Amino acid sequence: MKKFETLFLKYFYLGDIKYAPGTIASLIILIIWYFIPNSIIIQLSILCFHLLFGFYFCFQFTKNNLEKDPSYIVIDEVVGMMIGLFLLPKNIPIYIIAFILFRFFDIIKPSIIDRSQNFKFGIGIMADDIISGILTLLIIKGLYI
Repeated sequence: MKKFETLFLKYFYLGDIKYAPGTIASLIILIIWYFIPNSIIIQLSILCFHLLFGFYFCFQFTKNNLEKDPSYIVIDEVVGMMIGLFLLPKNIPIYIIAFILFRFFDIIKPSIIDRSQNFKFGIGIMADDIISGILTLLIIKGLYI
């Protein structure tokens, strides 16, 4: 893999962490996102940048590798967690519940989340985490807002 592609897919090498790299990446993003202002322009810009490059590099990865969704690729968890926290109030209990919900959906992968992994061209790598993030956001919004 090219250097920037590797850096992005592993999200600054968080994917190289031996145990639970997806969970660690999600937690790091949760902490960073807490300090990002609740501005739709800022958060949407950051999210779109990550989505665009995430899909592109996952596509490039699947062209050159036989692995379906290796654990060292964590850009999908990064994007999913960003979606799950999108414009939520800066409230630690809300963030903790969002983190737990996101990890639950991402690990258990109920129904459509599991099936979404079957998309080809790198879409499946990102899709399950995007759906997990959307479900997380919908539940949190329904509970608290």
